[in-house]
Formats: sequence, C-alpha cells, structure tokens
Amino acid sequence: MQRTPRKILILLVLVALVAIAWHFGLFRAGDCLIQGGRWNSDTGFCRLDSLARPAE
Repeated sequence: MQRTPRKILILLVLVALVAIAWHFGLFRAGDCLIQGGRWNSDTGFCRLDSLARPAE
C-alpha cells in the first residue's frame, strides 16, 4: 500500500477548514469587520457603523 503524499493531506485539511469557515459564515463576518461594522452571529447581519454616523 502506498503512502499518501504529504501535499495531498495538507490540501485535504485546508479544504476541510475552508468548508467549516464557509458553513459558519466566517467569510461574511470577516468582510463585515474589515469594513468597520459589527457582525451579529445570531441573525447573520452586518451593521455598518459608518453609515449610522452623521457626516461631518
């Protein structure tokens, strides 16, 4: 029986981690936080504080 190359195992682990992040919505939460908002994980809603502030 051949051993599975290390690169394939690493690739499978990365695919699994991306699938978990996608399932829990971590990509959308990250986009929200980068834009300066607050992520509500209960409803999956991003509140952008920059839109709520009055213009100076």
